[in-house]
Amino acid sequence: MKIVDDGSNLIQDLTGKKVLIYGGTGNVGEGMLRTYLKSNALIIIPTRSSESRDNFLELLGEEGQTDKLKFVVGDYTTFEGSEQMAKDIEGNFGEIDHVIASIGGWWSGGPFWRVSEHAWNKQFIGLATSHAAIARAWIPRLGANSSYQIIAGGSGTHPVDGSGIVSMQQASLIMMAEVLALEAEGKTRVFAFVLGVVDGRKRPQHKPHWITAEQVGMVSGILASQEYLKSQVIHLKDKAALPGLLDKLDIKGW
Repeated sequence: MKIVDDGSNLIQDLTGKKVLIYGGTGNVGEGMLRTYLKSNALIIIPTRSSESRDNFLELLGEEGQTDKLKFVVGDYTTFEGSEQMAKDIEGNFGEIDHVIASIGGWWSGGPFWRVSEHAWNKQFIGLATSHAAIARAWIPRLGANSSYQIIAGGSGTHPVDGSGIVSMQQASLIMMAEVLALEAEGKTRVFAFVLGVVDGRKRPQHKPHWITAEQVGMVSGILASQEYLKSQVIHLKDKAALPGLLDKLDIKGW
């Protein structure tokens, strides 16, 4: 696919491709969506309520007024719900080329030995189940030139004091991606992102060294479009790491 430079990011030409972004209304997912909207792909965003969809469209403004952006309302947090949503999406839009799972949350409830059962069920079991349900629904549906991408945080490789559930959950996502990559070898490509702090709408500090959500979307688009890139874990701690990563991926023009 042709690479187009919009002045700040390398945008892939994904004309004719269909990209499904779970968590597309979140802090990282929103920036990824904004980058993908420039790629000419059809973008599909699952959301659990019409109200959430409408609020997000209001936030996007003119950028969201395009026939290249579609929403699907439903619950994807269970195996049954995710499978039904996948069937509905295929029925309405046909074969999907790339799936991005950017769902998660943050918890900072103190030492791990004080974790409540409610917090454990919500922040670990609940999120792990949602990711498992999405992967279970989509990996069998993707082809060799497609990609499945999991967005995880650096807390999955470096423990964070007072946020043990998050660290454990993110570590499980990284291993999930590695297991999927091994089992799906030759069938489809699987990537995991291990991100540092991501600058987005929900982080008003806007530190200059933080990687932006749009730049995460740029790398995601590269992984999707450059079919020679094989399954791997992508480490992107901050902006300083971006040139080295693109060089490793053999992407020119940054």
